[in-house]
Amino acid sequence: MQTLMLPDGLAPDDFGTPPRVHQGTLALPTMPRLAPLLAIQEGQAWARLEGSLDDAGRRELAGRIEADVPLTCQRCLGVYYHPVVVAFRVVIVATEEEGEALPDELEPYVCGSAVRPLQVVEEEILLALPVVARHTGADCTPPEHEAGIAREALSPFASLQGKVRRHEADD
Repeated sequence: MQTLMLPDGLAPDDFGTPPRVHQGTLALPTMPRLAPLLAIQEGQAWARLEGSLDDAGRRELAGRIEADVPLTCQRCLGVYYHPVVVAFRVVIVATEEEGEALPDELEPYVCGSAVRPLQVVEEEILLALPVVARHTGADCTPPEHEAGIAREALSPFASLQGKVRRHEADD
């Protein structure tokens, strides 16, 4: 099976009629903002990107991304694969002001020069990740600890608690 690679950049003629489609894989560790979040430096994202022009002549990029992102569970500190399946549609704009002028139902993607598929895919994956990475249900087995017991034993008032009650009973 041949692995398709996405191009480094999409040129203006990649947005037209009929829509131009690119699909392929990107290595997750090559994404500079995502790489530090990975539990292990492996994995790939499959993406399908479709560049077109909308009715108003604006460059539009639609796509679908699928990936299993290796994350560290914040409860048990084990590695798990968070499934990401995202469909998106953005309008390519050159400046923030141009993006603010779009109707509310359109999502702007600010890109001064050529659209870089790696950055678009990385941003969509980051938006799809949970705030706190955690296994689901029975897959998570947090380590046992005795932190609560140790805290009571270290309390300077723990030994006084029994004396106060005994003193109140004597009165």
